[in-house]
Amino acid sequence: MEAQQIDRKMDGGKKLKIAVIAFEMILPNQRTGGVSHFNYRLCTKLSEMGHEVTAITMNSSLDDVNFNMLSLIKDGNINKRFSRYYLAPLSGREIDFNSYDIVISNGDDWAMRRPEIPWIRIMHGSALRELQHNRRLLRKLNLSVLYLLEKFSSKRSTVTLFNSRDTQVLYARRKQDEVVHLPVDTNLFYPSEKEADPTILFVGALDSRKRGRMVRDLYLSIIKKQIPNCKLWMVCNPDESFDGVTYFTQLSNEELADLYRRAHVFCMPSTYEGFGLPYLEALASGTLVVTTPNPGANEILDNGSYGLIVEDGVLASSITNALRDLEKYEFMIRKGLNFAESQSWESVIKKYLSYLN
Repeated sequence: MEAQQIDRKMDGGKKLKIAVIAFEMILPNQRTGGVSHFNYRLCTKLSEMGHEVTAITMNSSLDDVNFNMLSLIKDGNINKRFSRYYLAPLSGREIDFNSYDIVISNGDDWAMRRPEIPWIRIMHGSALRELQHNRRLLRKLNLSVLYLLEKFSSKRSTVTLFNSRDTQVLYARRKQDEVVHLPVDTNLFYPSEKEADPTILFVGALDSRKRGRMVRDLYLSIIKKQIPNCKLWMVCNPDESFDGVTYFTQLSNEELADLYRRAHVFCMPSTYEGFGLPYLEALASGTLVVTTPNPGANEILDNGSYGLIVEDGVLASSITNALRDLEKYEFMIRKGLNFAESQSWESVIKKYLSYLN
């Protein structure tokens, strides 16, 4: 690295010019996934710290953001998977990243030319694990290709940071690569007063590996019968109407965080999470997590130290017991809260930028 580049590293609050590859970005009036929210918060936080940030994205524009946006595909839509996985990386070959101090990549960067500056690749999970938990043939074929491209990409970065140990084992081991858990915004997610009635929160999709329909079925068939005043809040697309079930869509981050704070139990019995940011958001909100085993839950909940990890057959009874005697799990909730506080954006961003040294 040239002397000029070294001098511009983050010493004494020095302003940096940072490129963030963020093909997935939140979109107005559309439900988007966890990576899109991560990208938005990363760019926002870096800008709030005084850095000049450019998001390399598929969005044409976003209102009221404090960072720059460079769209690779005009009027792009992150739901157009072919564009995101293949066209956007190829379009990115035209970018000269040497005008930046550091690149933080959160997407499919396999075709982009690498500059003579640090390139940090963050792996939010693995296409291989997605493939193992997907039933659609065409989707499986696409994920197989993407896994090979992820392996190629992970070898071309200055350093690759994996969101979990489960993700790390699927890629080539290099001494500089390591596991760095994704952060949680502790200024947004924090404990507060709970809802008056016992309340369960689910965040995800009804019919996917998140298994929202399973949560609703257990609530209607078992939990509500035993606790009649219990509520189920579902952050997902609206579906059939049932007594006690409320659907929430198009929530702001503040509105979502408010649901986390007020709920008594968070349940997302996903079959696979490479990391599972919603679990961490629940911990930071002082809300008990009750879920089923998956790599993300096992790691974030420290194999049951910070929340309940149970098999499908006892999920309903575990939620019911927790709602009836939440004080029994107070120590577990406190441990989870302490862990979440150690995963703040400030501490994790400091880790990202340390690779300038």
